[in-house]
Amino acid sequence: MNEGTKLIWLKRVLIFKMLVVALLWGLPTWLAPESILAIFGETLPEPPFYMRIFGATQIGLVFLYWLAYRNPVRNRDMIRYAVVDNSVAFLTMLGYAFTVGITNPTVWVSAGLVLFFAIAFYVLTPKTA
Repeated sequence: MNEGTKLIWLKRVLIFKMLVVALLWGLPTWLAPESILAIFGETLPEPPFYMRIFGATQIGLVFLYWLAYRNPVRNRDMIRYAVVDNSVAFLTMLGYAFTVGITNPTVWVSAGLVLFFAIAFYVLTPKTA
């Protein structure tokens, strides 16, 4: 795959990543009431402060992914950060699953998605500026 094709696919993955982060992780954990969270099989923790902060940081990441989308070559360090971020998130979910157990299908979908993003960003990130 040549560099031009990689950049096209990287931009597509970045758009998909922005949608997933905003719609699956960011907005629901930042703003959603308990009735919406129940659709995902989640409950509102008491106090909800840390969950709301997590959602707000995810929306901040959407902004970083948007900057990376606008110029992936110049902002490839943001994409490299995404490789590390997604790898750590996947390993954390996997470790939690093996030690405590995860039965929520949304968490397993999230684990699969972060693994996909880590691999896609690693393969598609431009190697030179």
